[in-house]
Amino acid sequence: MLEPVNHPAGATPPAADAYTGFASTRPYAPEHEPTSNHTASLTFSGVGSEYFRIWIVNLLLILVTLGIYYPWAKVRKLKYFYSNTRLEDHPLAFHGEPKTMIRGYLLVGVLFLALSNASKLSALAGVLAALLFVGMAPVLFRAALRFRLANSSWRGVRMRFVAQGYREAYLFIAVPLTLLLLPSVVLGYLSSGDAQAQLKLSQELGGPIAIMSFLSMMTIPYFFWRMKRYQHNHYAWGPLTTSFSGTFGAIYKLFGKIVLMFMLLGVAMVPVGIMVMPSNLSNPAANLSTLIKLVPLIIVVGVMINVFARAFFSVRLQNLVWSATDGTQFQFSSTLPFKRFLVLQLKNYFLILITLGFYWPFAVVASRRMQLQAISLTTPLDLASLVDTAQERNKDAAGDMAADVFGLDVGF
Repeated sequence: MLEPVNHPAGATPPAADAYTGFASTRPYAPEHEPTSNHTASLTFSGVGSEYFRIWIVNLLLILVTLGIYYPWAKVRKLKYFYSNTRLEDHPLAFHGEPKTMIRGYLLVGVLFLALSNASKLSALAGVLAALLFVGMAPVLFRAALRFRLANSSWRGVRMRFVAQGYREAYLFIAVPLTLLLLPSVVLGYLSSGDAQAQLKLSQELGGPIAIMSFLSMMTIPYFFWRMKRYQHNHYAWGPLTTSFSGTFGAIYKLFGKIVLMFMLLGVAMVPVGIMVMPSNLSNPAANLSTLIKLVPLIIVVGVMINVFARAFFSVRLQNLVWSATDGTQFQFSSTLPFKRFLVLQLKNYFLILITLGFYWPFAVVASRRMQLQAISLTTPLDLASLVDTAQERNKDAAGDMAADVFGLDVGF
C-alpha cells in the first residue's frame, strides 16, 4: 500500500523488488503533498446500437468459424467497453492480443475434453484427469488475472496482479473442486465405469455422498469470499495496491438471503400447484389442461429466479466487494441501487424476450452503465502528480508480461 515517505536529502530510495518493480519496503510516494479528499466516479459512454454492430458481427463469425474466432471477438468487446469507461475523463484501455489469448482457450478446451472423456477410457484415466483439472485450475486462474491486469491500463500506466505464489489460489479453488468432484470420481473408479455397478454403489454410499454434498454447499460462500479477497487484495496500479476488508460473514449473509428467497418462493408455489392439480391424475386431458395452467406459473418462477434473485445478488455483491476495497491513500465505494437495477433487468428481460434475443447487446450496455457509474474512488492524493509518479515507476515494472505465458483472460 502507498505510504508517504520523506527520504533525507541525497538519500537513495530502497531498491526495487524484482517481481513488482517497486520498492519492497516502503513504497514510493508522490512528490506533492496530499490535498483535500477528492472523489472521482466512473462514467460509461457506450451506446447499445454501437455495441449491437460489434455483437452481431462477433456472433456470426464465431458461428462460421466454429468458435475459432472467439478470442478476436472477446478482444473487440473488451476494447469497446474499456474505451468507453472513463475515470477523471480518461478512458481505460485494453492491450490484449487475440493470437496470445487463443493459446489459453485451446489449453482450457483440451483440459475440458480430457476431463469429459477420460472416464470413458478407464476409471483410472478419469481419476487422473480429475486430479489434473484440480491441480491446473488455480494456476490457470492466477494466470488469467495476471493477463487481464497486465493488459489493462489507465492514462498509459499498466495495471498488475501482484499475488505471489499459489497457496491462496489452491485453497479457494482446489479444495472446493475436490469436494465437488470426489464423490463422482470415487464412484466411477470403484464401479470401473459400469453403470449398474455405479447405481448400486450410489445407493450403498448414499449417506456419505449426501453429507459430502451438503458440506460442499455449506462451504461455497467461504471459498467465494476467499476468491474475492484473493482478487481484491492484489490489484495494483503504479505505486498503489489494493486491500480487501470484507468479511466472510457478510458473504454468508448474502448467500443466506438468496437461499431464503428460493425457499419462500417454493413455499408460495405449493398452494398454487395444489389449486391447479387435476382431481383425476389418470385423465390425459386433465393433465394437459394442468400443464397449460402451469405455464404462467413457470414463467413467474423463471422471472423470480433469473431477474429478482440475480439482480439482488449482483447489487449486494458489487456494493459489498467494492466498498470493502481500499488502500492507505484511497477508498473505493459502490452505491448501486437495487430498485433501479431490478426495474432495468425486468425491462431488459422483457425486451430480450419480445425481440427474440436481439435486444441482448442493448441490455448489456444499459446494465454495465448502471453498474460502473455506481463505483467511485475517493483519495486525498493529487491524481495528476500520482500519474506522473506511476508513469516513471511503470518503466521498471514492464507491464508484468509473464502473464502472456498462458494468454488466459478472466473478468474482474
